[in-house]
Amino acid sequence: MADFLENMDKRRMVKHAIFWFVWISSFTIVQSFGYGAHDYFAWLFYYLITLPLFMAHTYFIAYWLVPKYFFYQRYFTFSVWIVILLILASVAELLISNEFIWRLVKPGNIQQENYLNWQNVLINGIGNEYIIVVFLSVKVIRFWNSKIGEKAELMNQKLSTEIELLQYQSYPRFVLNVMDRLENLAETKSPQTSEMIVKLSNLMSNMTTGKKSTKILLQKEIGLIWSYIEIQQMSFPKGFHVNFLVTGELNGLEIPPFLFFQLVEEGFLVLDDFSEKTDFTVLIKTEPHYLLFSLTLWNEKTMKQGFKPVVLENCRKYLSYFYSENHKVMSNFEINFVEITIEIYL
Repeated sequence: MADFLENMDKRRMVKHAIFWFVWISSFTIVQSFGYGAHDYFAWLFYYLITLPLFMAHTYFIAYWLVPKYFFYQRYFTFSVWIVILLILASVAELLISNEFIWRLVKPGNIQQENYLNWQNVLINGIGNEYIIVVFLSVKVIRFWNSKIGEKAELMNQKLSTEIELLQYQSYPRFVLNVMDRLENLAETKSPQTSEMIVKLSNLMSNMTTGKKSTKILLQKEIGLIWSYIEIQQMSFPKGFHVNFLVTGELNGLEIPPFLFFQLVEEGFLVLDDFSEKTDFTVLIKTEPHYLLFSLTLWNEKTMKQGFKPVVLENCRKYLSYFYSENHKVMSNFEINFVEITIEIYL
């Protein structure tokens, strides 16, 4: 017995106790409203004595009939049981109230001698079914809410796994892209090769640290982007440069790792060449409760390749996971022009 009580869900027991307390209190007040204290105690006595009957009736339907028959679509058997229980509970309630309760506390409520006729039993039984309806309604609402919560939790877990996977995918992709640049410098025996190796090593170290976190400082993300731009600039023509603008106070602002970095990285891949007639602009602007990121690419010639939809889609997943509805993504893609704007409302 002690083990049974220990394993019972105490929180659930408290909720059931509150439900029955509210039921007894509310209907006692409704039945005795406008009358004296004697009527109040008479009806309170009635509901306390009949409580075990109502509880047994309710729990039998909720925890045996519904799971065993209703959930398995055995509606006919379920209906037969409902009628049987309705009659039995009604007869029992009429006998208890007329032969015991009212004789003790309120004789005026005693019904006539033939109160167990079929019509009276059915009417009384149907009238008592309201507690079943209320109880099952509460149970259905709680079940529905719990399922919604479980579904939302599963979706968050799935999205969280996807985000983590995206973060780990971005690292090897970035390495391959930069290694191509490094290989080109090495083949031309450029004196900048050793410098690029050092910068690449530092950047890879910082990225490895970043991908272990759910969020990093915006200032660190900006540093990663600038380091990446510096590495890329080593293989640019001298006349080409990137416009990288940061305005506003950072103030310890945090964002998901590589949120903007992956867009900048993709931007370098879509250009055909890095001639002087190329515009590459990155803007990061912060205001109180607001963050703006803008990437603009323009090339006189046709882009080397289109901006990969998967990159922008990954970015949307990041934003949906971390900022829910508090963001906006706008994009414009042409054969020689790319514009991506992200607004985040903090």
